[in-house]
Amino acid sequence: MSDHGFRRGKNSLIYKRVIAGSTQIIDLTFDVRPKEDPVALAALYPRMEVQIPAVDAVLEDMVGGATGELAGYSEARTRQGIHFTAEKADPGRWYVYRLQDLPAAVEQVRAFLDRWTMPLLDVYATPEDMVAAQARDDGRLTHARPQLVRVIAAALVCGKRDYAHALLEKRLGAPGARRLYKRVFDYVESYAERTA
Repeated sequence: MSDHGFRRGKNSLIYKRVIAGSTQIIDLTFDVRPKEDPVALAALYPRMEVQIPAVDAVLEDMVGGATGELAGYSEARTRQGIHFTAEKADPGRWYVYRLQDLPAAVEQVRAFLDRWTMPLLDVYATPEDMVAAQARDDGRLTHARPQLVRVIAAALVCGKRDYAHALLEKRLGAPGARRLYKRVFDYVESYAERTA
């Protein structure tokens, strides 16, 4: 990970790097005695996260303290299992059945990160990068609604209010979704006034 500029604290499995003003995190999460394979001692399930302060500030202003469908959206970061960054044939989860298997599993995780995750993180560090990834429908990122609202915040940061509005209409414009996401629609509509 240090080859890519990531560092970790002593006794930590969380790696971080700062790039273009964002903080990128790889968390080498593991489950002891995973339910889906109770014979395994552990399952390694690494996750990635990208924190972009300018986007996070707009997101907090937009949906901070919200309840209902939007509850927790202000804490939403581009946070997902690293398996999203790979082709479907590569599951992004490793099982350890004996302690002796751990070094090989760690090496497999490292190879996976080098092949799939790092190429994404290298081009996903700014609000502009977020908008570009959405525009090209980058399949390496989750398409969950919290991530969509975060991309809308990124578009606002980039001065692309019309793009944010069009994306909102396209993905959440149906009457039911529009009602649930009224706060986001209202925010996007009034964003030009807020920043004037």
